[in-house]
Amino acid sequence: MEKNSEHRKILDDLFDAFTILGRGSYVSLYDVKGNLTRYSPAAVELFGLQGEYIPSGDFNWSNYVHPEDRIRYEKVMRSLLEKRTSNYDLTYRTRLKDGTYATFRYIGAVIYDTYGLPELIGGIMINEGLTESTDPVTILRNKYGFFQDIAAAVELHKNCVAVLCGINHMEKINEARGYNFGNAILQQAAWLLQEIIGQDGTVYRMDGAKFAFITESLSPEEVAVKYEKFRRGAQSGLPVKNVRQVLNVSGGMFAFEGGQVSEQTINACLKFAFNDSKFHHNGKLVNYNGAPGLKTDESLELLDEIRNCILLDCEGFSLRYQPVFDAQTEKLTSIEALLCWHSDRFGDVPPSAYVPVLESDFLFEELGYWILRRAMNDARHLLEKNPALILSVNISPAQIVDDLLLEEIDKISIATGFPLQNLCFELTKSCRQIEPYILRRIIRALKRKGILCLIDDFGSGVASIDFLRDLAPDFIKLEKGYIANISEENSGNLQIVRHLSQMASELGTKVCLKGIEDAAIRAVIRQFPVTNVQGHFWSEALSPEEIAEKYFGRDNV
Repeated sequence: MEKNSEHRKILDDLFDAFTILGRGSYVSLYDVKGNLTRYSPAAVELFGLQGEYIPSGDFNWSNYVHPEDRIRYEKVMRSLLEKRTSNYDLTYRTRLKDGTYATFRYIGAVIYDTYGLPELIGGIMINEGLTESTDPVTILRNKYGFFQDIAAAVELHKNCVAVLCGINHMEKINEARGYNFGNAILQQAAWLLQEIIGQDGTVYRMDGAKFAFITESLSPEEVAVKYEKFRRGAQSGLPVKNVRQVLNVSGGMFAFEGGQVSEQTINACLKFAFNDSKFHHNGKLVNYNGAPGLKTDESLELLDEIRNCILLDCEGFSLRYQPVFDAQTEKLTSIEALLCWHSDRFGDVPPSAYVPVLESDFLFEELGYWILRRAMNDARHLLEKNPALILSVNISPAQIVDDLLLEEIDKISIATGFPLQNLCFELTKSCRQIEPYILRRIIRALKRKGILCLIDDFGSGVASIDFLRDLAPDFIKLEKGYIANISEENSGNLQIVRHLSQMASELGTKVCLKGIEDAAIRAVIRQFPVTNVQGHFWSEALSPEEIAEKYFGRDNV
């Protein structure tokens, strides 16, 4: 009893300190050893809690976190309790007393005991909807207002057009001219966009140098005209501190017609269209029209279902593995993990229908770690018969910039017993959207752990040569299109494959050719300095059991 009283006094004293520092914000303090959490009275009322002091066994805060935000919240909490991080700054939606959700920012830290174990976790809760409903730089509604308005439009079955647009290379302008100059640019861009949209819609300031607007009165064609006016105005130069600053912008558009789809799915579609505009269409407005072979509304429903499946521990997902062979001996050297998804409504859906859109979605990070765990667990059993076997796994942009990437890799390696020196990360084209200096730093950290790195689709896009020089990858895979059309008669592709493979080999990078479908192509590529090959000429994608049976004998299944 005395020990409990001592815990309660420490809890109360620190709670008072957090309350002073929070300056009126909601406060929570979790006593790890005493299994007790204290909340400020205002928080008790706002969230409908059972009291100020709540024993841990009687309460689970995760139930108050929006299902789509719960994965991120729980990951941060685990990292705090496991001493991988000592503080947090996290924004997520939280359920209020009336059942609705509001966006809160949670800032806090861990206090450790003399043995270095977590003793208290405390912080403040800031209601973003109340304190930051307006962007202080541009005086526009912020991204939280954007999500609220999108959600309301969906709920009321309104026909709307939304656009996400942004200034390219803003970070370079900030570095060269300073953030005051950068803020002045954002203000001028906001005024220009507001002037162009006028009373036909609402303009928002999103993250960084991005803006958005929503309109119910304009058609997609009329929106395209207004966007082009904004784009040309930026290219003509905006008046900033007695100079005219020329800007390039990119934009993605999405029209929705009252369908029941989440605001996060709409945001994922907008991000995909925006990135497509920025990296492939020189800033021209790109309209998201849905996945290949599907209507736009079907694509939205597909994405919504997939996002829900990811939240349900990646329900419906599975992996198959494409064998990769030594180019000379044709013996199995590695396997590439390929993602599969099946639903009762849509059947078997290829990754191309949803991966490009979801790669910028925070949920894709969770799917990526699920793939890594499943693949490393499957491949561990195959290593018993071939200890040199390499497992190749695609890594998404969301994963590669995740602050907890290295810690998550270590955890999965320990849990599965899979050695990291047998792991190879494949960087797809979407990873080229990451800032080069960030990508270099992360790749070097991965290689220090013994993880191999491969650049996929090498030869497509202007960044490939720079990546080969700067990243020094262990492997490259050439763009599949070069191989599919290669022949002695097609001298263009022949020379491209010869040049790229020779250049990579001279720089110490091994070359893999994929998409080899028949004996004729196999015969042609023998003349190139290639290390590995893969394609249906040898094998289609297989299950782990099929690989064990086909390459290691029936007794190993």
